[in-house]
Amino acid sequence: MAMPHKSVAVVVAMRRELGPLLRGVRGRREESLEFFELGSAVVLVGGIGRIAALRAAQAVVARYSPTMLVSAGIAGALTATLKVGDIVRGSEVVDADSGARFMASGGESVMVTVSSVSGPAEKRTLADRYKADVVDMESAAVAAVAREHGIEFSAIKAISDELDFDMPPMARFIDGNGKFATARFATYVAIRPKWWSTVRKLRADSNRASVNLSHAVKHLIEVHVNSTLESKLPRK
Repeated sequence: MAMPHKSVAVVVAMRRELGPLLRGVRGRREESLEFFELGSAVVLVGGIGRIAALRAAQAVVARYSPTMLVSAGIAGALTATLKVGDIVRGSEVVDADSGARFMASGGESVMVTVSSVSGPAEKRTLADRYKADVVDMESAAVAAVAREHGIEFSAIKAISDELDFDMPPMARFIDGNGKFATARFATYVAIRPKWWSTVRKLRADSNRASVNLSHAVKHLIEVHVNSTLESKLPRK
């Protein structure tokens, strides 16, 4: 079944990252993917990590033929100046595994994509090696699909964990489809009191980041759609 064209396609790992934006919007599931149509845009919840993001980006481009592909989500700060809830737009995304670099529109920060969640020591190493400001797990994969199809690429992230935040070992709870095993993680944390306050803070900070991210993504969509409409108007 042919899908309607959408000007902007947004790929996000988890629905809750854009929870406020997607509130009240009915999603459509296809295997491990979930699509949310928003006027001239579509949001695809594709799962955590490179493989899931690559699959999601390819699927959304094939179905909706967007003119802009966006990697959105919550992410970690690599500099002390970035605080919880701050919105960061990328100018360049680096794949830490391959070394590939991708240009992004509308931003001024360097983002680096890694295979697992980083702690303070790893974050400082990434910052030094790549001169990067933000670390995530999906942007480079989405950028690669945008480059392959000649589509404008944008990366927009909200900070959920600051530079010195000690992240719990969450990578082991991500399955092959990029889904986070919330129940198993809760069981793991329940018998390890040292993580209780950390997890509470991460939950609260992630919620704050998702609110700010939802506002920023909505604005990004509006700006792109309006500029596209203006470009089609006859010139006087």
